[in-house]
This record gives sequence, structure tokens and C-alpha cells, in this order.
Amino acid sequence: MGGIDAGQVLAWITGIGTLVVGLWTLVGRSKDTTFARVVGERDRLDKRVGELEKGREEDRARLDRVEAELEALRLDHKTLLDFLRDICSGRFDSDWVKGRARDLLDRFGGGGTP
Repeated sequence: MGGIDAGQVLAWITGIGTLVVGLWTLVGRSKDTTFARVVGERDRLDKRVGELEKGREEDRARLDRVEAELEALRLDHKTLLDFLRDICSGRFDSDWVKGRARDLLDRFGGGGTP
């Protein structure tokens, strides 16, 4: 008879089963590896974004300090220009000018006598 015997059926089942398991492992591992790689990359990027945000906050605080100092210097500059205008106007005597100069030197930390 030309039929298929039990040994051939078992061989076919074993071959197909091995092929299916092999393909499943190959495809499944690929997805898991890709997923793990994506998760790892996302974690790395999250960490980097956190570092950048912290750096941005530090830079913002530093900028605020510099802007405050710049505003103080601008006001000091205006005060000195006003003093020079007062001197040039001739409305004030020499004692007042010297007293005001001492005041400004003390205020700006220059010390000494004019």
C-alpha cells in the first residue's frame, strides 16, 4: 500500500513543530529585544531630559542674579551721572560736593576721601 505510515506522520509533526517553535522564538526574541532596546533608549532620554531641565533651572537662577546685579549697576550709574550734573551745574558749593562724594564713595564701597 502506498499510504503514510505512523513514522512519517510523527516525522512531519516533529518537523513542523520544530519549525514553528524556531520561528516563534526568532520572531518573539526580536520583538522582545526591540522592545527592551526602545525602553532602554527611552529611559536614557528621560534621564538626559531631567539633567537638561536641572541645568536650565540653574541657568535661570544664575540669569536672575545677573539681571538683578545689572539693574543695581544701572541705578548706580544713573546716580553718578546725576552727581556729575549737579557738580557741572554750579548750584552747589565745594563743601556740599565733597560731602556728597564721600556719601557716594561709602555707598559704593569705594571708601577713602575724595
